[in-house]
Amino acid sequence: MTTQKMDKSETENWRLYLIIAVTALVFSGLFFRDVWTPDEPRVAAIIHSMFVSGDFIIPRFGGIAFVEKPPLFFIFAAVLMHLTGLNEVMAGHLALAILCIGSLLVTYRLAWLVKGENFAWISVSILATFEGFILNFHWLRVDAALMFTTIAAIWAFAEAYLLFKPRYLLVAGMMTGLAFLSKGPIAIILCIGLAWCPLILRHYSLSRNNPQNVISVPTNIIYHILGIGVMCLVIAAWVYPFYQQASPELWHQWFWENQIGRFTGASTGGLGHDHSGKPFYYVKGLIEYTLPWTILFVGWFYFLAKAFHARQVNWFDGFLLFWFCMAIFILSYSATKRSMYLAPLMPLFALMAADAVSKIQGRWFIWYRRGWLAIFILFLGAFIVTPFWSHLLPAEKIPERLMQWLTSWHGTTLVAALGIMLMLVTERMRWPAWTKLSVITAIFFASTLTHLFPAINVTKDMRQGLSEFVEQIPSDMREKTAGIRFSETMSSIFYLFEDWPVPIIEKERAAKILAGEDDEYLYLLMERGNSYAEPVDYIGLPSDTDIKVLIKGHPRGNKGGDAIFLLVGEHSMINTP
Repeated sequence: MTTQKMDKSETENWRLYLIIAVTALVFSGLFFRDVWTPDEPRVAAIIHSMFVSGDFIIPRFGGIAFVEKPPLFFIFAAVLMHLTGLNEVMAGHLALAILCIGSLLVTYRLAWLVKGENFAWISVSILATFEGFILNFHWLRVDAALMFTTIAAIWAFAEAYLLFKPRYLLVAGMMTGLAFLSKGPIAIILCIGLAWCPLILRHYSLSRNNPQNVISVPTNIIYHILGIGVMCLVIAAWVYPFYQQASPELWHQWFWENQIGRFTGASTGGLGHDHSGKPFYYVKGLIEYTLPWTILFVGWFYFLAKAFHARQVNWFDGFLLFWFCMAIFILSYSATKRSMYLAPLMPLFALMAADAVSKIQGRWFIWYRRGWLAIFILFLGAFIVTPFWSHLLPAEKIPERLMQWLTSWHGTTLVAALGIMLMLVTERMRWPAWTKLSVITAIFFASTLTHLFPAINVTKDMRQGLSEFVEQIPSDMREKTAGIRFSETMSSIFYLFEDWPVPIIEKERAAKILAGEDDEYLYLLMERGNSYAEPVDYIGLPSDTDIKVLIKGHPRGNKGGDAIFLLVGEHSMINTP
């Protein structure tokens, strides 16, 4: 009797261990590190600026307006700074963790609504261990807010339409508005609108089959109008004051260049990431983002084909298929393409993979899981013993600080070793096959992030190099210094690390400064990004311009070709240190 109770306990306690593993994964590697290129310095600088200035309308860093994306994530992180006393980096990472947990909870509820509790557990465990989900919630970017608000809006619509609870339309309207404030109208077009169409069709189908649950037409109309009103109020809470405060150029930059122009390709030349004419661009991203569940994600289409052949397709199959096909079509049609644009679709991919998991048969999945277990152990084992084989790496191509880290032993090695042991223990547990793969994957990524993020931090650290550079510039010189050809990253770290909002100028004024003809500035800061051109050629000034390099630094220790120069005209050398 005792043995039977133990066996039953071992079989049913997987939920607790899954929650613990996923929670550890959510918080692993988020804290005790600095900001990393390319996006994090700018995001942290905007959060810091909002906290200091209290201006929640126009995001800025170092005095530079950044209107590529609406400000919801920045506002959320700045509010957390006020509430917790954390700095901008820690508050931003805490915002990621909160939004991650929120995304998992609403995905669980959405999956429960459509196919019950067991399906909900499968869905949320797959979502939490998708490589793409982990990546986007461990990188300081606004896409975390986008993913949460879009899936929360879809969940609220599901509550309203599938359970005949029209009051949830107000929640759906609010979350749709917040999704707009996360990344603009694309949030509504790409996710919420595509999921809303089959959900409302399902609602009318259920209404015909269950007359006792039918909501009166006037009530339905009123709640829809109220939901739309809530959405418009939330959007207007930012758009209207932004329209009033922003210059016509800034408004054009936000709406026409970043929202419309990126989609049509009209402005991608200046904004980057132009991949026009590449309809299969996202195939690689889909494979990468759905690891290690890719075979099940792809397998969903196999099961769907079988259902079509047997004429057993249900509304949920149509819901997933319509949402997926239309979303991928829109993304592929857009001129601007990046794998990270798949982030808000991760809950959809999890639902598809979970649906396939519920239909798999045979023992092949056991060997599939064990194959991934072997790969995880091999990788973690290699990470643990890097001091033994790091001498085989091409030292001349690896930053010195990173090489020092690779050749040294660290306390996080014990975490990686413990991760291997826990994965082996998990494999022996009498849990459902999908549960074991979820827990094993969560343990692997949690261990990897804990052990390797310090190495990435050493590689991408810019604080030390920038401080060494700025310390050589007296404060009275800083007031007379302008910058040219600064990237967003460089402007961000000067403001974030040194509290120095370097004014950025064009080359015409740079020529006047170096010629001694400017009334305000004497010195020029120039960022040379991955170029070996001489400073004069790089700026685009006449070749006979007389300059002297006062100081040269390398804030980006992992990029030897990148440098920052303090320049002065030869005529201005008097009293120049």
